[in-house]
Amino acid sequence: MVTFPRTPAVIAIGMLCTLAALPYAVRADAGGPAVPALDRLAAAWSGLHGYSVTIEAHEVLDGKIDDHTLRYAFAKPQHAEIDVVAGSQTGATIVWDGGDRLTYYRRGLSFLKMHSGLHDKALTSLRGNTILAGDMGDILSCFAAHRDTLTQADGPDLDGGQTAEVRMSYHGEPCPDDPPADRSVTLDVIDISKTSGLVVERRRYEGTAVVERWDLTGFKLDPNPN
Repeated sequence: MVTFPRTPAVIAIGMLCTLAALPYAVRADAGGPAVPALDRLAAAWSGLHGYSVTIEAHEVLDGKIDDHTLRYAFAKPQHAEIDVVAGSQTGATIVWDGGDRLTYYRRGLSFLKMHSGLHDKALTSLRGNTILAGDMGDILSCFAAHRDTLTQADGPDLDGGQTAEVRMSYHGEPCPDDPPADRSVTLDVIDISKTSGLVVERRRYEGTAVVERWDLTGFKLDPNPN
């Protein structure tokens, strides 16, 4: 699920609904068509306390292209952190601990912390996504809320394994926290690993054009304590 800074500060990854306002135990199987891959994602998410992952992010808007490599970490209930590994603002770190405020600083200079709003344009991606975009719980909640529009098929081999592809058609009802630029998205696609049950790629389309793509690799998982 993302792209980083266009401005002097640093920007986060993007897309979806705010986890803090949503339950973790989403019933992905409640009504609508059968989507086994989404149910697998729900089961995988319920068994996790947190995770970290590398995200190769690509976004397009008004002829501009933004590519970044990010190291993203999330822990329930309300902690997310991004390190910019490659791209503009390499070395920047953003931290969210709930609410609508962020802390950001340069790697190695955490004593020079700055603070800003979650939706500060200096801290969002090219298309306006925030640090909460890489939250697997948000991805699950978004797709589960639009289950009637979902279809599933075999996906491509990604990150060394087979996937199931879940496609969500938009009909004027995007996820609540989608940035304004994403109101024109017509199709949202996630590829879910058949091994881990987690999302390993996400793509968003305007018609036939891919305007957002996130490749997620190198997951490190922190299971829920028994």
